Amino acid sequence: MSETPGPTCDRLSEVQAALEEMKAERIIPPQHFSSMAMLVTDASLTADEPVIQAAHDGLRRLYGHHVRADGDQAERAEQRGHLLGLLDMTTWALRRLPSGLQLNFAPQGHTVSFLLEVAKEQGLSNEQLAGRLKVDATEISRIGRRLTAAGLVWKSRQWRHNAWSLTPRGTQYLESAALIPPAPSGIDYCVGVKVRPESRTGVVTDASGEVYTSLHIQARFDGSQEKLIQELALFVRGLLDKVPAAAEAAKSGRTGLGVEIGGHVATASGYVVNAPNYADDAPWPGLSLGELLQKATGLPTVVENDANAMAQLALAVGDADGSSDFAAVVLDKGIGAGLMVDGELLHGASGAAGEIGHVVVENYQGHECSCGNRGCLESVAGSDAIARRVQEMSGDPVPDLARALVLLKSEDRGKLVEEALTEAGRALGRGLADLLNLANPDRVVLYGPEPLVSEDHERFPAAKFFMTAVRRTSMDHAFSTARDVVIVTRPYEDELGARAAAAVAWNRLDQD
Repeated sequence: MSETPGPTCDRLSEVQAALEEMKAERIIPPQHFSSMAMLVTDASLTADEPVIQAAHDGLRRLYGHHVRADGDQAERAEQRGHLLGLLDMTTWALRRLPSGLQLNFAPQGHTVSFLLEVAKEQGLSNEQLAGRLKVDATEISRIGRRLTAAGLVWKSRQWRHNAWSLTPRGTQYLESAALIPPAPSGIDYCVGVKVRPESRTGVVTDASGEVYTSLHIQARFDGSQEKLIQELALFVRGLLDKVPAAAEAAKSGRTGLGVEIGGHVATASGYVVNAPNYADDAPWPGLSLGELLQKATGLPTVVENDANAMAQLALAVGDADGSSDFAAVVLDKGIGAGLMVDGELLHGASGAAGEIGHVVVENYQGHECSCGNRGCLESVAGSDAIARRVQEMSGDPVPDLARALVLLKSEDRGKLVEEALTEAGRALGRGLADLLNLANPDRVVLYGPEPLVSEDHERFPAAKFFMTAVRRTSMDHAFSTARDVVIVTRPYEDELGARAAAAVAWNRLDQD
């Protein structure tokens, strides 16, 4: 493996500086944990062993210091939890470093052909590779085991099939053997964009996750795919104009673009399979969003489902408290889940894993969902569904969740709103119980509107009714040890979604 002393040296300096800043704090601020998580993620993607080891050693020393320190026990326990989460990340990254085996594969052999096919299309199954190489699946398994041992590929499970992907070392081997052209040397900035039918929100971040600028535009798309792409490209250019360094880096391919939408996305291609909550505004289903945006902006582009993006951000910034088996659930107008299994995001056979918003929690004569079915979870517990239910019960015009929560304070309507919130919370609890029983995560990170998920019930009284019903119902319907799961809540807003989109782009595009 060839060395890249410049980036390693710079990254190592950043890690050492971050550790010194953390050491100087009696109570380490959350942003320090987030920055370190981004640095470790960056180093693990490039198999940068010196940096990962330095982070691991420094975090162990910090953890020992906080174990021995005096002071508020709750604060110290929280600090130790965050540090343990980062230590889990570095331990996992060190275990995933490629082996030191010397490689000598025949250029025309099946082993190199295996690598080349995976380089063309990440996530191929044994059966797909067997068909392309014209060998049986047993031979593919044998080759895969050899390449895994050499640190060139890694294997995940997608439904019932293996899914093969190249490691950074695998890409480097193919490049050094002149079997594929060298990839761009990496990225310095990322644009992250959260797209709604009626708005778009964006940020520009660097490798540490620092947000340089943000932008929000409230405007609906028209009915043309071409106009939609033009408007998104113009929005991205507006963000870049606010950060000249990122605009300059874009000229040499060192600025990436991540986009998240609330729909079924084939992540590998950036193709929108289905987006029922978006379909009235533009022909989203069948839109090659990633490819068209990349052509329009000139930026390497990644498109991801919103809940999947939040799961990756949760892993990066520590919202899952160091867990590698968790679900990130996004409660919005729709409801979705991103599933992390052993630190890997589960996309499913076609990218639709985690669509719990379309699990039926009412009977089949329940409310109609945007997907066309009836009784789906998001048709009962989504933010618009709560507003609609309050309107049905009160007879008052209730256009959105904010108006529904205003009525909670009224003497004659307050009880109706409480009932609607409890009903929605029970529905979400039933959906979460199904998720716990099927996926068996050790925790759920629930992202939603702060008035619904906040732990501060004095400031946000609606959360008391809603979250009490969620927690109680999910535990009542969960099976066996699924009842032991930890449910943590985090306020969700569009800028956080844009940051998640940027984090996805960093994870997949930065090969420096």
